[in-house]
Parts: sequence; structure tokens; C-alpha cells
Amino acid sequence: MNANATKTLIAVVAGLAVIGDAFLLFVKPHLGNGTAGSRSVASGAIGGSSPSPSSGTASSEAADSGSALRDGTYTSVATPNEYGEVQLQVTVSGGAITDIAAIAYPNHTNRSQAVSAQAIPQLIDRAISAQSARIQYVSGATETSTAFANSLQDAINQSLNAGK
Repeated sequence: MNANATKTLIAVVAGLAVIGDAFLLFVKPHLGNGTAGSRSVASGAIGGSSPSPSSGTASSEAADSGSALRDGTYTSVATPNEYGEVQLQVTVSGGAITDIAAIAYPNHTNRSQAVSAQAIPQLIDRAISAQSARIQYVSGATETSTAFANSLQDAINQSLNAGK
């Protein structure tokens, strides 16, 4: 398979994932009931600092839709991008995302290692603060940010669907 065919296949798979996520975010939540708890703090898996402790009401799609995240640890699918894969392990406690660990991230070149070391901790902080995969991307790390958000959404979907 040539490089263009590979990129096209990745784009198609990513598009299908977006469609599936859209269904789970905008259609399925209206079918369930529940509440989301308040969020806690977490630590990043690679480089960077931990987020500051804070509390508040979760503002994720789960909270907006009335569906609660189910407690547990969820490992997302590995989401490919041009520079590698992003795979996350997300911990939910008290109905909120309390920890995110990047178990796979682009690190095949010095450049991708540097971008990941800078971007992943920021993305983790933003996701825990937002309690959502709807986060602001890191400038200069668009591919990694996109893969991170898609991977996070997969783990969130697993939590929303756990025990159903």
C-alpha cells in the first residue's frame, strides 16, 4: 500500500470514528439518565507538571446529557496519526475523569518526542479540567492533539457504556 492510500485509509477510519462519536455524543445520551460527579485532580504520564487541585461540577458531554461516567479504568484504542499513535488509559472515579495516562504517543523521532513531551501534559490538564474530549488543541501539535481527543473520546464512550 502506498503512502497516499495509507493516508486515505487513515482519514476514512478517522471519519468513521467521528461519526460514531457524534452518535454517542448527540443521540444516545438523550436515551439515558443519570448524573455526573465533581472532578478531581490527576497527574500526567509524561513530562510536564500535574494540574493544580480544584473542584467543581463536571462539564462533559456526560454531565450535559444526563449520562454518568461509570467508575473504572478504561484503555482507549490506539488512535493513529501521521507521527505515530496515541493511546490513553483514563481513570474515572466518582463519575469524573480523575487521571489520564498516555500509554502510547508519537516518539519515533526527536521532533515527535519533543512535541509529545510538550503537548501531552497540556492536553491531559485540559481534558481533566473540561471533563471532556472537547479541548483546545496545543499549537504546533495539531495531529497529536486530534489523536489525543479521539482516543480520549473512545475511553469516555467506554465509560458511558460500561455495564449496559
